[in-house]
Amino acid sequence: MRAAWLPAVLFTSVTLTGCASGGWTEDLGNAAASAAGSAAEQALQDATGGDVSVNLGNGASVPSDWPDSVPVPDLELAAASVTGSGWTAVAPAPALAFDDYVDELEHAGFSSIGDISMEDAAKTDRLDDGSHEVTVAWAKEPGGDSGLLTVTVAGAA
Repeated sequence: MRAAWLPAVLFTSVTLTGCASGGWTEDLGNAAASAAGSAAEQALQDATGGDVSVNLGNGASVPSDWPDSVPVPDLELAAASVTGSGWTAVAPAPALAFDDYVDELEHAGFSSIGDISMEDAAKTDRLDDGSHEVTVAWAKEPGGDSGLLTVTVAGAA
């Protein structure tokens, strides 16, 4: 079985390229996001052996086939993708967004099957509803109060 986390790691590694904003940096950010999106799609296709679609940049949206049973994070997405093995959405967010999203998943019928917390630096929770497994991860930006929320959805094992 292919490591389910590999596509998320590859995808997240290029996500921040698409986060520039304002004036000429926005144009540069959009160009970089386009190039990063193409590079990410190729890297993910190589890693997963499947067809991949990547959407980078502020205001990204989840893929049209995002599972209906999985709530979409109520945040401005910086990136979203679909691979042969699942879906990923990424957004800059404060730590509280992690807790809010996990609560939203639990209200939608998901149950936690494992979590890890490293004080205020990072958090991860895996949840399952019998049809889908969702991994929610948040990592603090070094020297900041915010961080990056990554949601990865796969079919239940």
